[in-house]
Amino acid sequence: MFYINRMYLKEIPKLINRKDIRTAKKWCKKNHLKIHKDSSGEFAFLNDFDLVFDKLLINDLKLKYDDNWEDYYHAYNKNELHKILDSPQSKKVVKMSYVPKGKLSSKLFGGSLK
Repeated sequence: MFYINRMYLKEIPKLINRKDIRTAKKWCKKNHLKIHKDSSGEFAFLNDFDLVFDKLLINDLKLKYDDNWEDYYHAYNKNELHKILDSPQSKKVVKMSYVPKGKLSSKLFGGSLK
């Protein structure tokens, strides 16, 4: 039998660090998490909640690791992220630099004014 895990609305506020069910509904609406209703109450599917909750992490992993982001995400969910990060192939360094455009920002960020 095919069974999909549910997360009832009363469980969501604890996980998103809120106190009220109304706030949880607003959070779900803001993050496009669909709330379903039936005779047992209001609920969201657990897989959908996990993806919405981890959306920031997923976007960050996509930026840092391009095509390998799924490996890092699965390792994070299994609490094995340290194994991947310690491997020599994960030492991918992304250079990011800021070039000050104005005189004030040049002074603040240590650029020389000529």
